[in-house]
Amino acid sequence: MRVRGFAVVHYHEIGLKGRNRSFFEQALVRNLARATGDLGLARPRRLPGRIIIELPEGADRAAVEARLRDVYGAANFSIASGGTLDLESVYEVAWELVRERSFETFAVRARRTQSPFPFSAREINEKLGTVLLERSGKRVNLSAPDLTCHVEIVGDLVFVYAGRTPGAGGLPVGVSGTVVALLSAGIDSPVAAARMMRRGARCVFVHFHSQPFTDASSVRRAGEIAGMLARFQHDVRLFLVPLAPAQQRIVAACPESLRTLLYRRMMVRIASEIAGREGAKALVTGDSLGQVASQTLENLWVVEDAASLPVHRPNLGRDKAEIIAEAQALGTFEVSSAPCQEACVLFEPRRPATKASVAQARAAEESLDLTRLVADSVAASETRTYRFPA
Repeated sequence: MRVRGFAVVHYHEIGLKGRNRSFFEQALVRNLARATGDLGLARPRRLPGRIIIELPEGADRAAVEARLRDVYGAANFSIASGGTLDLESVYEVAWELVRERSFETFAVRARRTQSPFPFSAREINEKLGTVLLERSGKRVNLSAPDLTCHVEIVGDLVFVYAGRTPGAGGLPVGVSGTVVALLSAGIDSPVAAARMMRRGARCVFVHFHSQPFTDASSVRRAGEIAGMLARFQHDVRLFLVPLAPAQQRIVAACPESLRTLLYRRMMVRIASEIAGREGAKALVTGDSLGQVASQTLENLWVVEDAASLPVHRPNLGRDKAEIIAEAQALGTFEVSSAPCQEACVLFEPRRPATKASVAQARAAEESLDLTRLVADSVAASETRTYRFPA
C-alpha cells in the first residue's frame, strides 16, 4: 500500500456555472498553481467536483494550507492521505488520521464518483464506522459529531481526511475581467478591491499623491498594501500618479468649497484614461455612503459624472466597523491605520460642499484645460509591479 499526500480543493459557486463550468475550473487550476508554484508541488488536477494537488513527501503542509486559504474560488480544502487504495487500506489510513485526535463522537461521510470501487458510499460509511467504533471506543453521532472522517472516491483514487478548512470562496480572479481600483493609503479602498477580486475581477491599482507638497508616506503605504493584495491575484500593477499640479490649478481657479470634489473628479478622469490603456471595464472606489462629505449621494454622483466608465463601490452600504473587520481579516488594517499624508488633504477646504451639483462642478472646471491635465498626470505617473510568491 502506497499512501500519498494530497490537497483536495472543493468549490461551490463554480459548480453552478453549467456549460461554462470548465472555464471557471481551469481558471481556478491556474490560480492554485500560481499560489503554490514555489512549494515544489505537483500541478493541480481537475477531477469531477474537486481539484487535487499531490504533495511530495516532506512537503510543508502548513505553508500549503496558508496559500490555499487565499485563493478565491476555493470554498474549502483538506489535506488528505490517499492514492489507489483497497478498503482495508482505507481502514488503516483513516485510523492513522483520527487516532491522535481528541473527540468523543464521530461520523463517517463517504462520497463515490464515477468509480469502479466495489463498495457503495453507504457501505463504506457502515464498514469504516464499525472499524473506528471498535478501535477508538468513541460514540457515533451522525447529526453533530466532534470529528468527521471523510472518504472521497473518484475514479481509481481514494482520499481520506478529517475536517475541512474554509477557503476564500467567491470566483477565481481573472474570470470577470479587469478593473482599475483607486487605492488610497487608508482602510476602505483595499477592502473594496479585495471584494472585487473575490468576484473574479483582476485589479490594476492607481494611487494619487501630492508630492512634493506632501511627504512620501502615502506612496510607501500604497506600495505595501498593493504587495499584500498581490497574494490574491499573484501579480499587481500599481500606478503612482502625481496629483499636485492639477490640484494647484484647481485651487487657483475654482471655488474652495468644491476643491475635494474637483480633486476626485480629476482622479476618476485620470483613472479612466489608465483603464482604457489597461483594457479595464470599470473603476472601483472605497466609498461608503455618508462616511465623509464627499460621499453623500449628491457628491458621489458629481464625482461619477467625470468618469468615462462605470464606478463600482463595493463598500457603499457598509458601515465603518464592518469595513474595519474585513481589513483586519485581509491583514491590511494595521498598515492602513498608520498616519500618512494623503493627496486629498492638500489645500483641503474649511467648509466642503456636502450637496453639490453636477452643473456646479462643470461650471467650476470651465477654466481648466482638463484634457491637458489628465494627459500630463498620466505621462508623469510611475508604474510598479508586485508579485506573489515574490
